[in-house]
Amino acid sequence: MSVIERLAEKVARQEEKVSRETEKLENYRDQLQTAMYSTFIKRQQSSQLSFHEALE
Repeated sequence: MSVIERLAEKVARQEEKVSRETEKLENYRDQLQTAMYSTFIKRQQSSQLSFHEALE
């Protein structure tokens, strides 16, 4: 196997890893956004102030 072939295989493996990690990152971001929104809604519902009053 030539140097070029070995490097091409390494590049392909790294691209696969990056693709998988990017997918995981997107999932984590989605989970974080959902958790943050859920927490915001819960706090807003239990707050005595309306949303607009809280902004003032």
